[in-house]
Amino acid sequence: MNEIQIGVVGTGQIGVDHIKRITEHCRGARVTAVSSRRRAPAEAAASICGARVEDGFEALLHAPDVDAIVITSPSQFHEEQVLAAIECGKYIFCEKPLAITAEGCRKIVDAEVRAG
Repeated sequence: MNEIQIGVVGTGQIGVDHIKRITEHCRGARVTAVSSRRRAPAEAAASICGARVEDGFEALLHAPDVDAIVITSPSQFHEEQVLAAIECGKYIFCEKPLAITAEGCRKIVDAEVRAG
């Protein structure tokens, strides 16, 4: 079985919880990179699992060793980040809410359906 390489955007408490859970309990998965608006929390979160810190979501999204994205950033960024990850063909786990409006959620569902 190939290992799933995961990037985490958002390194607040929820992001750190997901990093710990993946690192400690998910065989076949590894956090390879993290990104956050603030460098210090990103570095602390990355140290939990030996991941590197990427400078921004775009760098995380396009990193060749990131197969899936865990989105734990502030809610107002979810829609944009999920849509970008779909466009890049990444697997996605997004903390709630998926988007902050019903229209945003519909855009995401439509993009996912188009992407197959």
